[in-house]
Amino acid sequence: MQRGGGMSLGVPTICGLVAVRKRGLADLWSILEKTRQDNNAHSPTEMSLLSNITEYYTYVNNDLADPRTNKFMLVSSPLPIMIIMFVYHRFVHTWGPAFMANRPPYKLKNLIIIYNIAQIYLSAFMAIQCITYLYLPGYYSLWCQKINYDDTPVERLVIERVWLYYFIKIVDLLDTVFFVLRKKFNQVSFLHVYHHLGMCLLGYIGTKYVPGGHGVMLGFINSMVHAVMYTYYLISIVRPKWVKQWWKKYITQLQILQFLLLILHFGHILFEPSCGYPKWVSFLFLPHNIFILFLFTNFYINEYIYKNKKQN
Repeated sequence: MQRGGGMSLGVPTICGLVAVRKRGLADLWSILEKTRQDNNAHSPTEMSLLSNITEYYTYVNNDLADPRTNKFMLVSSPLPIMIIMFVYHRFVHTWGPAFMANRPPYKLKNLIIIYNIAQIYLSAFMAIQCITYLYLPGYYSLWCQKINYDDTPVERLVIERVWLYYFIKIVDLLDTVFFVLRKKFNQVSFLHVYHHLGMCLLGYIGTKYVPGGHGVMLGFINSMVHAVMYTYYLISIVRPKWVKQWWKKYITQLQILQFLLLILHFGHILFEPSCGYPKWVSFLFLPHNIFILFLFTNFYINEYIYKNKKQN
């Protein structure tokens, strides 16, 4: 023992430590060599497949994307929106109901009032901007409008508003979250969830690949409908006595009219060879829109026609 309580290391001990260190380095070298051999063991087919997948992802995610919007938040990679959609789906179907199982419904009246006012403002703002800058001056055609890639103030405004519309569709997911937290599980229907998820996905695709042009009409019509719809929701929570049950069916009728107009809007360009807007957008959008039209029509028939007949 040295003074101060320190322990001296003898020669055998030092030799032992050196041996252990050498053994450790040898083991580490062995592991690295095995890893190198394993990497080299991959067949050319496996490496080629991995390379093809990487190249294809780069092509779809970067080369096909519009460079003006591909750098925007929630656009550059599909991962964020896929995570948002997955978490939303799990929350409204599994996590949320489990969380609320032994809890009373949350009273969210003030929060929902603020939310509805914000939705009314954003929806009206989007619709007014479309009218003011695009359709009223004749800058955009109602019949067929190709995407303009010129770097002009109006086109910069268009791509910014396209992204804003996409972001609003993500915010719309809170509709369902509020249903779950208030234990209104009957309103979390397949129609409701499918519609919200579909709009998020279409918003992402539209913003990333075709920001502007003929597809702007979707945002314009949908924003007008949402301005009316959220006004109805606001009145129903602030002044419930003002809102009669029969009003609700006209909101659904307005939504059905929206889908019919959009089917016409995206369908007719398939028969317009001179229209420069990408046809693949219509092939992607039309099946979704026809299906959602079927769901809304089926809901309307069951809710407002069959139910009224039974009551009468």
